[in-house]
Amino acid sequence: MSKGRALLVCAAVLLTACHGDSSEAPVDSPVPHRHGPRVKRGPTPAELTAGMVEAVTTGKSTVPVAVKFDLGSRPTIGQPLEVAVAVMPQVAADAAILTVMGSDGLQLAAGVSPIEIPSADPTQVYRHSISVTPAAEGVQLLALTVSLKHDEITETRAFSVPIIVAASADAPAPSGH
Repeated sequence: MSKGRALLVCAAVLLTACHGDSSEAPVDSPVPHRHGPRVKRGPTPAELTAGMVEAVTTGKSTVPVAVKFDLGSRPTIGQPLEVAVAVMPQVAADAAILTVMGSDGLQLAAGVSPIEIPSADPTQVYRHSISVTPAAEGVQLLALTVSLKHDEITETRAFSVPIIVAASADAPAPSGH
């Protein structure tokens, strides 16, 4: 066989090998994407306060904090009532202070206010139980003021919790409570 013919045969063999059946070619397995370690996410503040009622903002403040509440029982004159309050800062704060005041028809338990929250985290819910005793029937207001100290400033936002007080335990339950 001549050198030229031998080169043609080798070239034909190489070309055939390059264009062979792709099913015979090794299959590269996909490279798995590398993600950081999975961190289990806890419940959000909204999930932690599901079923609670949002307190009404009084004034025009836009301080990044929300407050929700829930009543422990039906408000009745002369019967102590637990008001569960959830403070939810929406920014990190060096400190938060919750101040509580009742209308003339609500008597606050001694030592209820102020409530200090050091180092408030926006992913957390800060729950507090406030004990009041209704002294008059009708709509009574529990005033809550939250002061957030963040970014070298202190901002305040006021909230109102309406409590509809019945004269006796036999009175119909107010809607939403």
